[in-house]
Amino acid sequence: MDAAPNCAICNAPAYPECPCESERLQIAVRQAETRAMDSRLAEIRDWVISHARKHILNAFERLTSTRKQAHAAYLASLPNYSIYMQYSGHPPLHPFLLGQLQAQISEAHAELKRGIDADWRASVVRYPEVLDYFYSLVEVRLPSDRAQGVSQPPFAVSGYVDKGYELSTTTKEKKKSRRDRDASSPPERDRRSRRESTKEDHSYTVVGRTRIPPMVPTPPIQPGNMRR
Repeated sequence: MDAAPNCAICNAPAYPECPCESERLQIAVRQAETRAMDSRLAEIRDWVISHARKHILNAFERLTSTRKQAHAAYLASLPNYSIYMQYSGHPPLHPFLLGQLQAQISEAHAELKRGIDADWRASVVRYPEVLDYFYSLVEVRLPSDRAQGVSQPPFAVSGYVDKGYELSTTTKEKKKSRRDRDASSPPERDRRSRRESTKEDHSYTVVGRTRIPPMVPTPPIQPGNMRR
């Protein structure tokens, strides 16, 4: 006798192996992961992104701060730059000197913009490395196999008899027994209605399906009232 159980999904024989249970298990695992891990993964993801973005922005600020300082030092070294700034870009200089100075300033600004773009690009491309680092700081701990919660889960007792199955079966049997009992006995309201009807109709006699009033007794006739 083959003691291997049939497929729990389609009831096919155990051999050859039926794929139903494996497929349903994969679905159940994905659903359990969604229920158990989605909120935790969202919390971890938000934490990692927040710290990674903060690090990238800080690194970019350090790079641009150094670049802006170098840019300011270069402009200050240009001939006639101080007088140019003193007169808000309209100094009393020879047009040739003014044009040369303006060209140098414009080229310095363009170089600063190219440098800032390069600094931002260099910072952003480090996101994979930075994300990996902060994800590595997150600790995921599996419980020991000897832990009580693992060896004695709340839904099982000694011998791994499933209490949940027993309770559900008992509950179903109780509900079925109660339904059968309720169906075999008339509802209390019907019984009460019949009792009340019986009390109200005690003065009537039923003939066939028609209720007729009872015979009223003839009052006694006094001798003095009799006609002669």
